[in-house]
Amino acid sequence: MADGRRLHRFPILLSGALLLILTGCSSVDSSDRSANSQTVDAGTPTTGALPDGQRYVVDAAASNLRILLEAEGPLAALGHPHVIGGPVIEGTVVIADPWQDSAFRLEVPVAALEVDRSAWRAIEGLEPEVPDSAIAATRENMLGESQLNAGEHPLIRLESLEITGPEWQPDVRFRVTIAGETSVHSVPVALERDGDSLTATGQLRTRFSELGLAPYSALGGGLRVADEITIRFRITGVTADAQ
Repeated sequence: MADGRRLHRFPILLSGALLLILTGCSSVDSSDRSANSQTVDAGTPTTGALPDGQRYVVDAAASNLRILLEAEGPLAALGHPHVIGGPVIEGTVVIADPWQDSAFRLEVPVAALEVDRSAWRAIEGLEPEVPDSAIAATRENMLGESQLNAGEHPLIRLESLEITGPEWQPDVRFRVTIAGETSVHSVPVALERDGDSLTATGQLRTRFSELGLAPYSALGGGLRVADEITIRFRITGVTADAQ
């Protein structure tokens, strides 16, 4: 992990690395990534309407996304881990009968993603403080045309394709589209329903290469973003009656 002086020396360098982790906002298999992920044509059509059943609207304020980015390479000490995310998940979940017909459609507004909140870094066991100048530079590059291009691709989209297993811990196969790249993945999810609310939690691991993206590198590859990223999420939805 770099100290504050190193961070000031490399804000733009690390900004490029940080923004690429955002592409990891898509959810990916946490067990057998090579067997359960595949890149597909970004033009793949979405499915039809969501099924009949109990509808839950995602409560963005009660839902959280955390993405952990690591640095690697011979010069990795010049960088340090970062955390990106926020209460940014929106959309609808439908619990159908039979259970396996359940479905969801979710979105993450790219411009709403935040960088290195002190509390997030502390939870991950990282030094909590990052200079405001480094955070601002990271976010500006992250949203720019050469990276996530929030102007043309303002949303990360996730859509369920298949749900199997028990209701309390289903295996979910889904499509994710980010920065114009679309891929299909699967992941186990812990699911709880309590009256008018539904909560799904999980921890995912994926790779930039499985998302059709290339991790950032600099200094001749001596400092680069690790291909593997970690994603933690909590999605809470409520019924229309509970809103």
